[in-house]
Amino acid sequence: MIKERTAQEVYNSLSADGAYEEAGCDKDELTKIKTLTLQDYEYGKSLRTMPNPNWRVIFNIHYDVIRELCDVLMRFKKQKTNNHHGTFAFIVLNASDLELDWKFFEMIRIIRNNNKYRGIDIAKETWKKVELQIDLYIKTLNDGIEERLKQLR
Repeated sequence: MIKERTAQEVYNSLSADGAYEEAGCDKDELTKIKTLTLQDYEYGKSLRTMPNPNWRVIFNIHYDVIRELCDVLMRFKKQKTNNHHGTFAFIVLNASDLELDWKFFEMIRIIRNNNKYRGIDIAKETWKKVELQIDLYIKTLNDGIEERLKQLR
């Protein structure tokens, strides 16, 4: 059994490995990325209403939306990483005003990784367990980005 690590432990480990890089913080660019990401979210939401939807596809679209919004938030601190674990750790530690839960990020990251790397499908029951919180996190992340965009010149 792998020991669960805290956001701080993940952040420290990845920082030591050089996983975080300096990034720009261009208001127009961040606004465009956010807009495209929210379009993906709306498309993902529309898939939920299809007859016999593919829950794996729906989950993965929503997971990517959360990750991309977190990437945008990182840019306000002029940081980026291509490591999802590192992205979520950074957000929990550096956007504490949003009150996001590390354990939820870990849960959805593990669901995604089990699907991508172990071939475990994502059933309707799995999606339904996370659906409301995913929607809440997307709204919270978007609100946090909007608030930070207002502060940029």
